[in-house]
Amino acid sequence: MILADGALNQLNFETLLAPGPGVSPQVTSNAGAGAHYWIDDQTLLSAPSLELLAAARPAAGGTRNLLLLGNPVTPSAEYPSLPLFGLEMTQIARHFAARHAAVFAGQQATPSAYLTSNPAQYAYIHFVSHAIASRADPLDSAIILSGSTLSGGKAGEESYKLYAREIMQHPIDARLVTISACYGSGTRSYAGEGLVGLSWAFLRAGAHNVIGALWEVSDDSTPRLMDALYQGLADGQNPASALRRAKLNLLHSPGRFRAPFYWAPFQIYTRR
Repeated sequence: MILADGALNQLNFETLLAPGPGVSPQVTSNAGAGAHYWIDDQTLLSAPSLELLAAARPAAGGTRNLLLLGNPVTPSAEYPSLPLFGLEMTQIARHFAARHAAVFAGQQATPSAYLTSNPAQYAYIHFVSHAIASRADPLDSAIILSGSTLSGGKAGEESYKLYAREIMQHPIDARLVTISACYGSGTRSYAGEGLVGLSWAFLRAGAHNVIGALWEVSDDSTPRLMDALYQGLADGQNPASALRRAKLNLLHSPGRFRAPFYWAPFQIYTRR
């Protein structure tokens, strides 16, 4: 478990090079000697703060159920619909019994759908969409969904944004929240808090683990990674181990997906 400081919060330590041969294809260090990525050796988790770790509590038992939102109606050309949004949602949903999955797609995937769905009842929450990370005010970071008018009076341009500050106001007890979008981890770090943004907001709301992205994610490789993640969870792995195994599947695959750009943006944050 890593508690990073300052700029180190924006580094995925799994991509550090370790000397000698590993399970993954060898890479070459600056010295020219064979090396491998540290992900071969360790399962790594990030903890934003000691305060969150001190307040950790066991996840409540109950139904293995899913709240899935994504593939929204694009609100503007700035947030285009991506071809594999729908595929990723289909692959994730198939790992749950239909009666245990609440799926909001297209026009139904709105901020109000999340806020009024009683998200505290779900063990797994997953978003498939775009996201924005605000450096000036990290609580203005938002998941981009379909437009709607919320009970709080938000309308027009802002109606499609699920803000970090709103997420914090709705307690959850999810075993895992996954933000399958670019920059879900945030871009600004604070002493004692780590990167503050969407992942941090879900942890503050009560999530036990959150997967967010440190940089842009690939629409090509992400559905494959998420499918493997949920297969691992269905097989009984914990979230950190399931994510690592999904990443190793890409790292060990032939072709371009073995590059860190495709598997390393997603990082798991914990409050356990």
